[in-house]
Amino acid sequence: MNHNQTITSLEVLDIRYPTVRLGLAGSDPRHLAPNYSCAIPILRTDGGLEGRALVFTIGDGTQIQKTAIEALGRFVVGRKLRDFIAEPGLFAQALAEHHQLRWLALGTYRMAVGGIINALWDLWAKVEDVSMWRLLTSLPPERIVECIDFHHLRDALTEDELLEMLRQREPTKQANLERLERQGVRVYSTAGWSGRPLDEVRRLCNGLYRQGTRAFKAKVGRGQQYDRSRALDEDRRMLDAIRESTGEDARLLTDANQNLGDWRNAAGYMTDLAKYQPMFIEEAIAYNDVLGYIELRKALAPLGIGVAGGEQAPDAVTFKQLLAGGGLTHCQIDGARVGGVNELFAIIGMAAKFGVPVCPHSGGIGLGQLVGPLAAFDQAWFGSEGRWLEYLEFLQAGVFKQPLQVRDGHYQLLPSTGWGLEMEEEFVARYRYPDGPDTADSLEADREAAVQPGAPPYARYWA
Repeated sequence: MNHNQTITSLEVLDIRYPTVRLGLAGSDPRHLAPNYSCAIPILRTDGGLEGRALVFTIGDGTQIQKTAIEALGRFVVGRKLRDFIAEPGLFAQALAEHHQLRWLALGTYRMAVGGIINALWDLWAKVEDVSMWRLLTSLPPERIVECIDFHHLRDALTEDELLEMLRQREPTKQANLERLERQGVRVYSTAGWSGRPLDEVRRLCNGLYRQGTRAFKAKVGRGQQYDRSRALDEDRRMLDAIRESTGEDARLLTDANQNLGDWRNAAGYMTDLAKYQPMFIEEAIAYNDVLGYIELRKALAPLGIGVAGGEQAPDAVTFKQLLAGGGLTHCQIDGARVGGVNELFAIIGMAAKFGVPVCPHSGGIGLGQLVGPLAAFDQAWFGSEGRWLEYLEFLQAGVFKQPLQVRDGHYQLLPSTGWGLEMEEEFVARYRYPDGPDTADSLEADREAAVQPGAPPYARYWA
C-alpha cells in the first residue's frame, strides 16, 4: 500500500466503435446514428500502477474531449498519489474551480475534470487492491462529506445534514451491502432503440426476460415534431413488441432524449402512451428545463407516469434544482457527465434527502463499469427501493477484460480492482482513432442520420 507513488504520465485514448454498422443499436430520437465512443484517460505511476477512467461520447467530438483531458495533465503529472488520497475534495475543487479554466463552465470541461478525478479514484482503489465498489462503500461518513464541495448546495443539503443522514443509516448499511454482494443490483434493459428492427427487439427482450430481467426501456418520440401520428404509431409498435415478447410482470420504461419539446407537448404525447403504464418518461424535455420538469411531473402524476432525468445534467447545481424543485421521480446520474465521484456523492446525497431513487444512466460503452459501483454505494447507504440500473447487453464481451455480468436480472458487483475499465488489446488496436482499421467514420454516420425516419429538416446539411 504505497501512497507515496508519483504520477509520471497521462495518456488519453480515443476509441470509436462503428455502432452505425450494427443495426443502429444506440440510436434514439435525437442521436440518429451514434458511434459509441470514449476518451480514456490513463494515469501511470512510478510504482507501475495505471489509473483509468472513461468519458463516453458518440463519435465526432471525441477528439475535443481528448484534448480537454490532456490539458489537465499539468495538475496531476508529477504529483504524489497521497495528495489526492489525503484531500480528494480539495483536489477535485482545484480542477473544477480553477481560476481561469472554470470560465469554460460545464460540458466538455466538466467531463474532462471528471475523467481525471475518476482516474485518480481508480489509482486509489488499485493501491489499496480493492474493487471500486468496495472502496466507495468502505468510506466512513466523515470522509464522504469531506469529498464534496457544498459551496452552491447548502440551501438544499448541508454538511451536517448529510453527515447525520449517513450516521443514521450506518446500522443497516452492512446488511444492505451483504445483500448486494449476494444478489447484485437490479437492472432494466434498454432494448427498444429507435433504429432497431422489431424482430430483433422481440428476440432480445424475450431472451433477457427468460434470464430474469423484468424491466425494458424503449425510445419514443422520434420525429413527433414533424409527424406526430407516425411517431406515435412507431412507438406503439415498439412498446407492443416488448410487451408481447416478455410478460405481464415486466415493467415498461420510455425515453425521449429531450425530443418532446416543452412540457405541455411532452405531457400530451405521454398521455397518448399512458395505456402502456410506463414507469417513467426519461428526458422528455431539455435537460436544463427545470421549470418544465416540475410542471411535467405534476401533469403526469395523475396518470402514474414518473419523470426521470439527469443523464445530461452537467453538475450538482442542476440536480439540486431538479430534486429540490420536485421535478424528478427518478434521478439518473451518469458516471462520466459531471466532475467525477466527488460530485456524484453530492447528487446521491441530495437525491436521498428528497426521497428520489437513483437510477443511473449507463447507456454507453463503459458506463456500466462506472455507475455500477456508484449504484452499490447509493444502495448500501440508502437501500434499493425504487432503484434500477440501466444495462446494455452489447459492447461488453470482447471489449473489456472483465465484462459486466447480469444474473437473474441483477448486475453482479465486479471482482476487478478499481473500475474494471481495462480493455482487450485487440479491441483497442481495431478501434483506436484515427489509426484503427475498423474505427468509426463520422461522414458515414452523418449520411445515415440524414436519411433516418423522423430526421429533422436541417439533417440534409449533414449528408
